[in-house]
Order: sequence, then structure tokens, then C-alpha cells
Amino acid sequence: MSSSRIRFYGGAGMVLIPAIVFLIVAVYLFIFQKAFDMTGLAMGGFLGVVAGSFLAKNSVDYWNGAISGIATPLTGVLVCILVLAGIFSTMMKTGGVADGFVWLGAETGITGALFCTFTFIATAIIATATGTSIGTIFAAVPVFFAAGVQLGGDPAMLAGAILSGAIFGDNLAPVSDVTVISASTQTYIQDGETAEVGGVVVSRSPYALLAAALTIPFYMLFGGGGDINMALADSASPTGLVMLLPVIILVGIAIYTKNIFLALIGGIISGILIGLASGRLVLDQVLSVQDGHLQGILYGGINDMAGTIMLCLSLFAVIGILDKSGAMEAMTTKLLQGDKPLTPRKAEALLAAGAFVCSTVFAGVTSAALILFGPIGDKVGKSAQLHPFRRSHIMSAMANSIPVILPFSAFVFVVMIAVKNQASGDVITPFTLFFSAVYPWALFVVFSGSIITGWGRRFEGRSRVPEKTLQNIEIPEQDNA
Repeated sequence: MSSSRIRFYGGAGMVLIPAIVFLIVAVYLFIFQKAFDMTGLAMGGFLGVVAGSFLAKNSVDYWNGAISGIATPLTGVLVCILVLAGIFSTMMKTGGVADGFVWLGAETGITGALFCTFTFIATAIIATATGTSIGTIFAAVPVFFAAGVQLGGDPAMLAGAILSGAIFGDNLAPVSDVTVISASTQTYIQDGETAEVGGVVVSRSPYALLAAALTIPFYMLFGGGGDINMALADSASPTGLVMLLPVIILVGIAIYTKNIFLALIGGIISGILIGLASGRLVLDQVLSVQDGHLQGILYGGINDMAGTIMLCLSLFAVIGILDKSGAMEAMTTKLLQGDKPLTPRKAEALLAAGAFVCSTVFAGVTSAALILFGPIGDKVGKSAQLHPFRRSHIMSAMANSIPVILPFSAFVFVVMIAVKNQASGDVITPFTLFFSAVYPWALFVVFSGSIITGWGRRFEGRSRVPEKTLQNIEIPEQDNA
């Protein structure tokens, strides 16, 4: 769908009205109402789009621009992935993988600081398996926080360990919306195809694991001390660990086929079969009708992702408006310094700074930040011929670093809400979480060092192969617009 350049009453700056309205709604929901709701955020996005339409000189051009943003192939790919990822995530939560880790912790007799460290590792695996950071926090706090406090763990460090584990999964999980968005917004120079999610996950693993290795000693040293309460074993089950098999199958298919759709379908089918065979699931949990209402993994998975999908659509509409108004071109040209090519290190620094700032502005809502900055980062990274995987890693890591633990971050509020029902008094505050959530700090350090030293830097080679040295590939003119 084509449209003329969108122009606004009051000047070009009015193109920011949709984004400003969205931010106002986000701040109101997170800070004043302490309500983290993806559908509410989507409402804010569409309210912003509607508000901007009253300032457009030509409403037809304005709405054509919004629809062109929604109607991109990337939108269709992202929505389909999110639907399947939602089903997989719900299946993993229903299967009770967390129960297996509680059983493992109780059986091994770990206490205090060891339990705090175990909490970080277990939460990271759960978040990687389910792909939902917020869901992991709400699932892990009742399981690990209450138990950890009884075992002598430091409350602030336990909460930080849970948040850190959730961010680990948010950054690495093949079904995480952040992983999918950071990959899907980055395209190859040669054919314009999006980066493969499976390849992104595999190549991102060394960075994520290094940051985890830097995190663990802090929880070992400062996690607290105490004696184990073996009563925990009564509410845990080793069969929960079998639900890790669908994750292994999903990742294996993604690596082998480089097709995330086949991988997700394989993970869902195998997970349901394994869950039913092991007794972790019953048939009614897959799909059932109760009092005229649909329930179960298939329905719930799609329903849980509805708000995220609507948020994506609203933000893609904003991106379409920015694009048709010329704002995206102006921002990209400014970052690219006109026709002057960027050095690889400077391009990576711009990717890191852009993702960091957008995530901060969006109160740690990393998916929203990457949807907005991803297309700009794609062009910036291409100007230095950085491989799509490398671009994806830098933006995802920086968006998931310090911005997610700032006192006004959505993640911080989610942890505060989850902990509130598990302990009396103010055992944690947004400021203690800022320091006790160690993994985001480690992620920032790892990628800052990587950008400065060039460790892990890869360029796009022939046939999409990541190369250590710059290749002689012609960059199409339209990608520098």
C-alpha cells in the first residue's frame, strides 16, 4: 500500500505524539497503578496512533502509513512465531518443570547461598525452556523465594537471582519474544531474509553463559546461609524434569532445519506426548470446555499471547507512521553520518546505545524497544556489514541489561508484586534489586567488553556465513535509505 509523505500540523515533531502517548500510558500503568499488562500496553499504542491522526494534515496518508507498518512480512512472521511460542510456553508451565528443580534442590540438601545460586540456575533454565520472563518470575517466586528464605537465603539476593534467571531466558530462549524480535528485525545484506532464530540462539549461547559464569560467584558469596527444610520435598517431583526433553527437541530441530516454525511444532507435539506419557499432563489440560468456556494449553497459549501480538501490531503501526513521515530515514541518516561508512566498532556502539536508550525509555519493556529500534539497527549494522546474528546479540543484550533493573522498570515492579504475597514487610525494594540482580550487570559488562575488544565480532560472508574479517559484499542502495 503506497501513500504520500505524512505531514503534521505543528511541524514534523508531532510525529512523536503516538510514541509519547504510549509512554504516558506505560508510565501510568507501571509506576502509578503497578499493573503490568501487555493488553494495556497495546491499548496505549493504539491510543497513541489515534491521537496522532488528529494532527495529520491528511488522515488518509496517515492511516495508510500505519497500515503499511502493520502489513510488513516481518509482522506476519512475528505473529505466527508468537502464537506457537505461546502454546509451547503454556505447555511447559502446565507441565510443572519448576517442580523438578525444587525436588533436585531438596534432594541434594543445598542451603543458603547454595540455594540462592541454585535458584538462579534453575530459574534461568525454566525461563529458557518456557521463553517467558514475566511468567517465570510469577512461577519461580512462590516456589524458590519462600523456600530460600526458610533455608537462610538473603531475601534481596533471592529476588535478584530470580530476576537474573528470568532475564537469562529472555535473552536466550528460542521462544522468547525478545529473541524472536531481535532476530526477525535483522536481515541479510545479500537476500533480505531475516536472521534464523536457531542460529541466533546457538551463536548467542557463549555470551549468555559467560555472563552467567560471572554472576554465579556473587550469589555463592552473598546469597546467605541456613539449614534445609526437607518438607520442601513433599511439594516437589522428579518427573517435572522430563519436561526439559521438549526443549532439547525444539532446539535440536531449530539447529538442524533452521526453521523455527518446524522447531516449535516439534516441541509442542513432543511436549504434549511426553507430558501425557509421564503423567505431568492430562488430556483435559490440552484442550477442554468448562461451562461453555474454552480452557487448556492450546487455547491458553494463544490467549496469553494476544496482548503481546496486539502490542506488536500497535508498535509496527507507529513504525509505519515514522517511516512514511520521513522520521525513520532522518534518524538512520543521522546515525549513519550521511554517506560516510561506519567502522565496525562504532556501528556496534550505536547498536548498543540505541537498544539501551530505547529499553530505558520503554521502562524495560524490551520487546517494545527492539520492535522500534530493530529496523534502524538493521540499517546501521548493514553499513558496517556486521552479521545479522552479531547485530541481534548486541541489541538484545543491551536492552536486557541495566535498563531492566532500573527502579522504574516493568521487571522490577513485577518482582515486587510477586514477592509482596510471599513475605511480610519490605524485604526488598527497587533499589536493592538494582544491585542484587547481577546477571543484567554481567550482560552489560560482557558485551561492552566484546564491542571494545572486537571479541566475537562477525561479518556477513558469502552464503550468509559469519566471517571474522570484512568481506567484499555490495550493499544495496535501498538498505541505506
